[in-house]
Amino acid sequence: MGPDILHHPLNRADGSATLSSNLYSVLAAVNGPVEVQRRDELPEEAAVEVNIRPASGVGGPRERWLETVVAAVLRSLLLVHMHPRTLIQITLQITKAPSLTLKGAARDVAVLPSLINAAFLALADGGLPLRNTVAAVLLAVASTGEVREEPSEKELAGCKSVHGLAYDNHGDLLLSESAGSFDLVEWERIADQAEKACRAVMAPLNEDGVVTEGSTSSLPWLRQELTDKAQAAIAWREAT
Repeated sequence: MGPDILHHPLNRADGSATLSSNLYSVLAAVNGPVEVQRRDELPEEAAVEVNIRPASGVGGPRERWLETVVAAVLRSLLLVHMHPRTLIQITLQITKAPSLTLKGAARDVAVLPSLINAAFLALADGGLPLRNTVAAVLLAVASTGEVREEPSEKELAGCKSVHGLAYDNHGDLLLSESAGSFDLVEWERIADQAEKACRAVMAPLNEDGVVTEGSTSSLPWLRQELTDKAQAAIAWREAT
């Protein structure tokens, strides 16, 4: 099953979404294109600003690094050239985090897939022009070598390495962050499994609701969310 998703929970944001997985809950809000300060203005494209707020306390260097990573992924998705000299603001509030204490690097990598998935859903909710669809997945490698997709808190705390990867609907790698002990052969196996998982959640369905891009244990929750939102928009337009 996919994460729990709530569309447009914030009335004063252009786009918003709440995504809750077994580890994290993230509230994402998008505003834009809006007026930008002259010092941040880009003559040929929109500036992208990401603000991440932790579940408790105030943001620090960890949040600044996460903002840089997430902004790079979102900038590759947005058609920023369509709105030059403007600003697109994305605010990500982490509302739930694992109760178990995680090592610094593993903690930073583990939250990235939830941040990216929530941000993408908020951008889609706000109707921002996007180049591609993106999905992110979290993988953890146990001490036995078994790769766990979307691990539990206990599995994450006891793993030897953790990996956050994101792919677009064309299979291009947009995010690759890892922490822990692993070799190149192991990483290639992880990347292959992550790509299959990301493609699965974006895979189209046939008329019987069956995934059309091969058999997989992952359900196409992202494809279903976008399809439902598009159908709701069409229904509203036809009703008016």
